[in-house]
Amino acid sequence: MPDSPPSEPEATARPPQPPPGIPLSFSRGCIFQPTAREAAREAAAAAAAVVAAEGIDGSAVDDSEDLPDDDVDEAKETSSYGARRGSGSGSAGGGANGGGKYARIREILPFAFHPNVRPLSISDLESCVVLENAAFENPEHRCSREKFEYRLSTCPELSMGLFCTIVPAKAQGFEIDTFETAHPAETGRDDGSRSVLVAHIVATKSHDTRVTDESMDYPRDFRTNKNKHSSLGHQEGGKTVCIHSLAVHPKLHGCHLGKLILKAYLQQLKNADIAERCSLICQDYLIPFYERFGFECLGESSASFGGGGWYDMTLQIQELPPYHVRVAGGWRRV
Repeated sequence: MPDSPPSEPEATARPPQPPPGIPLSFSRGCIFQPTAREAAREAAAAAAAVVAAEGIDGSAVDDSEDLPDDDVDEAKETSSYGARRGSGSGSAGGGANGGGKYARIREILPFAFHPNVRPLSISDLESCVVLENAAFENPEHRCSREKFEYRLSTCPELSMGLFCTIVPAKAQGFEIDTFETAHPAETGRDDGSRSVLVAHIVATKSHDTRVTDESMDYPRDFRTNKNKHSSLGHQEGGKTVCIHSLAVHPKLHGCHLGKLILKAYLQQLKNADIAERCSLICQDYLIPFYERFGFECLGESSASFGGGGWYDMTLQIQELPPYHVRVAGGWRRV
């Protein structure tokens, strides 16, 4: 990620506005009510994260059309790329080429796309399960329903969902399976609109610096054990945020949603100052994608989840470069 904005900023007389529902804090358990100054700072930072996401030549997470163009050839040479692509889950024709960065989402959606980013809660459980199953073709790589229940009930403040509002009358035949599990967009609306999950990040905290099988696991008695003392799963005092799932619905692959939600998530981690680092594991063909966000590859991972073959990635949160927001006459650092 560059330390400075592009030399020719987009001409605009209006600073970008944060999408509705941007989380105000990763404070423990719930979102606190900030002061006006804090709210303004958080909103500006969230807007900066969304804008900064537009400055990276990448997109979603799961397939080659979702990688930066200059990383696709490198990804194709890695050992796991062919196996991951074996089922033919889409072509690369709609990535960053073909009529502009967001041409693909305009081709896919027959309605305006207005992203809504917010923390997930246990009420989003079913949508997360549906999205995860759609995003990961290999069942062994999916987060189970019970793990989602544990993570969303134990540390929901470490999660993030990217939603869009769908009005059935305006969908014009567009279908996405997370619509069935979605909640009404707003109370009092009689048009049947729902806030539909299209991407998510789910994480826990750990005392280790890397993602381990223990951090990816969960205590089987989490529903009844109120003391919550276990060596498995979330460690409240940990200094590492472990991302266990970053999923983008395959119907919206290549639409830059993966980088948008990850950029917003990392910005929130930095603002909240709740951990020293963020770590994850990924397949080899995704290493270039995460390196563009500042993650460092530490080599092969000892984690055996899903059959192994993973690589450790980590990022020092406070070393993230400052983000910039476009304003009238240029850029402003946030």
